[in-house]
Amino acid sequence: MKISFDRKADASYIKLSNKKISKTVPVSDYCNVDLDSEGKVVGIELLFISQYMDDFRLWLDITNTAQYLDKSPVTLRRWVQEKKIPYYKLGKEYLFIKEDLDEYIRKQRRS
Repeated sequence: MKISFDRKADASYIKLSNKKISKTVPVSDYCNVDLDSEGKVVGIELLFISQYMDDFRLWLDITNTAQYLDKSPVTLRRWVQEKKIPYYKLGKEYLFIKEDLDEYIRKQRRS
């Protein structure tokens, strides 16, 4: 399972399978379900995520953090190595807490 967040689209996608999407079924105004050719769920798309799931963005991976900060993943990895940005490491993956990033940005503000 992989969860991704697209800040610009204000949507999230929960990928459950690598199978090819055969059909998308709208479940509600906020949710679409992608199905494979056998009718099994491939993924779930959640729309307007910021309106009803503030905590969903609490943990961000490097890709979503790069999107959130409008920086490249390469820049973020450099900042991690230089210990310039708050992060957590789970196995080989870097994780970031949105509130930590917001606080980091506030501290970087110049008068």
